[in-house]
Amino acid sequence: MATASMLKLKNSYTKKLETFEPCDAASKTVTLYSCGPTVYSFAHIGNMKSFLVADILRRTLEKLGYRVRQVMNITDVGHMTEDHLADATGEDKLAKAARELGTDPYKVAAYFEEAFVRDATALRLSIYKGSEAIEKTLHPRATAHVPEMLVMIDRLITRGYAYPDSQGQVYFDVSKFPAYGHLSGKVLDDLEAGARIAVREEKRDPRDFALWKVDDKHLMKWDPHGPEGWPSGDYERFKALLPNGVDARIKAGFPGWHIECSAMSRAHLGPVIDLHTGGEDNIFPHHECEIAQSFGAAEEANAPVSFAKYWVHGRHLLVDGKKMSKRDGTFFTARELFDPRACDRDELAQRLAATGFEDGKVPPTVLRYALIANQHVQPMNFTFDVLVQAKSNVERIQTRYAHLLEVAGEGEASKEVVAMLNACEAEFDAGLCDNLNMPVALAAVFKLVADLNLRTLSPGDASAAIATIDRIDSVLDVLDRRIRSGIVAQERLNKNEDDKNLDDLAELRASTSPDAARVESLILHRHASKKRKDFATADAIRKELDAQGVSLEDLPAGVRWRLK
Repeated sequence: MATASMLKLKNSYTKKLETFEPCDAASKTVTLYSCGPTVYSFAHIGNMKSFLVADILRRTLEKLGYRVRQVMNITDVGHMTEDHLADATGEDKLAKAARELGTDPYKVAAYFEEAFVRDATALRLSIYKGSEAIEKTLHPRATAHVPEMLVMIDRLITRGYAYPDSQGQVYFDVSKFPAYGHLSGKVLDDLEAGARIAVREEKRDPRDFALWKVDDKHLMKWDPHGPEGWPSGDYERFKALLPNGVDARIKAGFPGWHIECSAMSRAHLGPVIDLHTGGEDNIFPHHECEIAQSFGAAEEANAPVSFAKYWVHGRHLLVDGKKMSKRDGTFFTARELFDPRACDRDELAQRLAATGFEDGKVPPTVLRYALIANQHVQPMNFTFDVLVQAKSNVERIQTRYAHLLEVAGEGEASKEVVAMLNACEAEFDAGLCDNLNMPVALAAVFKLVADLNLRTLSPGDASAAIATIDRIDSVLDVLDRRIRSGIVAQERLNKNEDDKNLDDLAELRASTSPDAARVESLILHRHASKKRKDFATADAIRKELDAQGVSLEDLPAGVRWRLK
C-alpha cells in the first residue's frame, strides 16, 4: 500500500513535481481551499470537472491516512463579467443575472446555490456528504464575510499595499509586490498590455487590481461606516473586528472577487494552508491576486510569499475539441445531462438514448467517472464517446462487485488471492501518488477486474476482494455498493406466515432506494398476499418494486431479485 510520503503533485506555483509534505506533518491534518462556484447560473461540466479534481485530491489524501479539512466557497457577489482582467471591470455576474431574470441578486444566489448543491451531491463530492453538507464554515458565502474582507483591505492600506481613489474604491498596488506574475508566468509587458484595456485614470499602475468597488447602481452594497446594507449582526461583528473603524476614504460599495477568497480561506483555514485548487482559468488574475493581497495583509512575521504551499490546477475541458458553445449545442450543465427533458433539451435526451443511455439520462456516477478519468494536468476532450465508454467502465466494475457480493461470506482468503489484491491496489495507489494520474490508477482497477473474472473465488476470497474494491472506490466513488441481487428460498417463502395487507402501499413507497432487507421483506409480503388470493396487492408490490428498479423472477427454488 502507498504511504503518505509517496504523494507527488505538480505545484503550479513552482512549476515542479514535488513530494507532498503538509505544514503540520505531526498532526496528519491537511488544509485544502477550493475555489467554488459563482452562483449566477447552473454549473456546467467544466465547472464540475474542476471541483472533482479537488475531490479526487482530497480522497487520495484520506486514503493515504490524512485528515482533510476542505473549504469550498460560494461566490455570491463581486465576480465581474470581465473576470479575465484583474481590474474588476464589467458587470457583477449576480447583478446581471438578477436583471435578466427580473429579481434581486440575493434570490438569484440562493436559487442557484441550491441547484449547485443538488448537482454536487449527485456527483458525490465529499464536501457535500454527511455532516459536511450543512457545516457552514466549509461552504462560506462571500456576502457573509464582508467584515473579514474590509479588515484585510484596511490592513493593506495601512501597510502601503493598497490605496483608495477619489470615488472611495480601493486598489492593490502591484508595484509593492515584486512576485506578482510568478504563479501565472506572465511577464511585466503581458500584464500591462492586458490591464490597459480598461485602465482608470486614478490607478497608479495599469496592473493594479480592485479590492473594493463603488457603483451607485449596484444592488448589493455595504457601508463601511454605518449599518446600511449589512445583514443582521454583520455590522456589529465588523465593528468588533475593527474597533477603530476602516479608512475613512472608503465609500459604500462591494468587494472585489479576489479579496473574497483570501478572507474566507484565512477565516476558516488559517493564514497559511497546505493546498489551494481551482481551474486553469483561475490562475490569472484570481489566484495571482490572492497571493499578492494575502502576503500584503499577513499579520504574521516571516509570512511565506504564497499563503498556499501547493497550488493544484485542472486544465480546461473542451467538447468535441472546442470550447463549449450554446450555439453549437455543445454546452452542457450537469443537470441537463442528468435529466435533459426536465431541462427542455429533448434533442439531448434523444441523442443520449440513441447512444445507449436508458430514458436519455446520464447517471451521475457515469458523469463523475467521465470527468475524473483523465489526467488533470492535460486538457480533457468531452465527447459522447467518452460518456459511452464511462458507462461501460462503470458497469464493468459494478457487475464484478455485484457478483462478489453474491459469493462473499466467512473464511480466509487464499494467499494467492491476497497477493493479487495487494498488488493491484498498490498499482492503483501508485497511479494516484504520481500527480493523481487517473489513467494509470484506472488501468490497475481493470486489471483487478480481469484477474477476478479469471478465478473461482471462495466466500473468503470474495470478501477480501470486496474490501479492496471498497478502498479503491473510496477515491473513485462510482459504485452502488448495495447488495444488488439475491434469492428468497422457497423454504423461507413457505414458512412465512405474514398476513399483512398493504392496501395503500404507503410503506412500500416510503423508500425509493430499497436495500436487500427491504426488498426481501416485500417479496415475503407479496408471497403472503398471493397465498390469501389477494392478487391485486401482490401485483401492486411487483409493479412498485419494478418502478424502484427491482426485477423479480419466480423460480422453483424461490424468488430471485435483482437491482436493474
